[in-house]
Amino acid sequence: MSPPKIRPNVSVRPPEPREPLRPARNEVKPQAPVTPRPGTSGVSRFEAPSARQQPVALNAPALPARGPSVTPGSYPTAAQVRDIAAMTDPVARNQAITQGYSDLSNAMGKLLGTENANWSTFATWASKQAGVSIRGEDMPKVFTDLLKGADAVGGPLSKVDDLLRKLGLPSLPLGDVASAGNQALQNVSKAIADGNKAVFEEVGQEFARFVETFQGDTQYDAAKTQQYLSGFPADKPLLKEAFGHYAQAMFEKDPNKKAELMLLANNKVGLHEQTQLQPHVEKALNSPVKDTFRDVLKQGIEAQINALPFPANLAGKAALKTGVVDAALNPVVDGMASVFRRVATEHMMKLAVPGGALKLGNDLPPPPGMESTLFPPHLRTIDDPELKALLGQLDKSPDSLTGTGAKDWGKLDQRMNYIIDLFRSRQSDPSLFDPPFGQRGTYPVAPSAPRVS
Repeated sequence: MSPPKIRPNVSVRPPEPREPLRPARNEVKPQAPVTPRPGTSGVSRFEAPSARQQPVALNAPALPARGPSVTPGSYPTAAQVRDIAAMTDPVARNQAITQGYSDLSNAMGKLLGTENANWSTFATWASKQAGVSIRGEDMPKVFTDLLKGADAVGGPLSKVDDLLRKLGLPSLPLGDVASAGNQALQNVSKAIADGNKAVFEEVGQEFARFVETFQGDTQYDAAKTQQYLSGFPADKPLLKEAFGHYAQAMFEKDPNKKAELMLLANNKVGLHEQTQLQPHVEKALNSPVKDTFRDVLKQGIEAQINALPFPANLAGKAALKTGVVDAALNPVVDGMASVFRRVATEHMMKLAVPGGALKLGNDLPPPPGMESTLFPPHLRTIDDPELKALLGQLDKSPDSLTGTGAKDWGKLDQRMNYIIDLFRSRQSDPSLFDPPFGQRGTYPVAPSAPRVS
């Protein structure tokens, strides 16, 4: 039998009472629920009531994309175009019209791009040149010099002098000829001012309406375009078609097609406004010139006859009464009118453009850098069938600048022959978008003159 095991004498202490468990680090102690104040449920205590925003739904639709827009007041609205046209001072009105064309051109450029000039771009510089005539600055002294040497005037004038000598009168004074030229110039200036106003009032409103209609659009909307075009009068089909082409060009991505659409639109606006201008051009260069020359010359002869003592004045009065004087003056008047028209075309009909002036009686020079190609890259060949047909109708020297000079600016076909090649050859010239007076305009304008800023 084995001896018993001896256990160590160990006293066992009773277990000590446990301390309550401490919360783990970063563990939030439970708190008694807090009753929120009315209207503050779900709002941070650190957020000011004024800064609270409505929650945004994650599935809210995105805002629609917006196309190019034009700053209000940077171009004349249709109503402001009418206000400018209503200005009574022809010089101030012309300045406002020129500035208005420029600002409409730039507004169109924001929508259609400035790679291609629009009609209003060209109209800016035509209007600025018209201002020179309206102010009476450009009738050269060469007019009277040409009259002296013109065969169409010299021969008939010598016959008038022969008649005057038979009536006991001196030769026709050259001062009367110069006076007739000055009076004719005043008539021309008024006709140009009237045409400048009429075209801006009509076409300027349409450019403003286009900007107001299509700014902000991002894609071509056929239904919207048709609704817009329905606002054109039925007797202005060319304008309606032209602005339809501008609407297409606004969203055209192909640079060749876009350039051709712009040229087609520019040509149609040009043909419309030149047709509308025809009465003003004829009034400036045709019948009033003859009337003016005849009246001034005849009044000078009558004054000389009346200054003669009786009975020396009897023969002269009889010549006036029987039409002998009129018959002698008619060839002189016709010759003077012919010379005046030529001088007007050569010396008055210029187009001031950035960097120089183009003489409308001469062939168009090639644009700088295009001496061999003549036209900008996207217009060197024409593919659009409608544009081809229009150029074939108006361009007397297709794909050439030879023969573009207008020998008689009073002829619509000669003007258009020049204008369509001007548009085609200069359409990509960025300097045409320069402001004509160095600054952009703000609208509305003051009653007497445009404001620039």
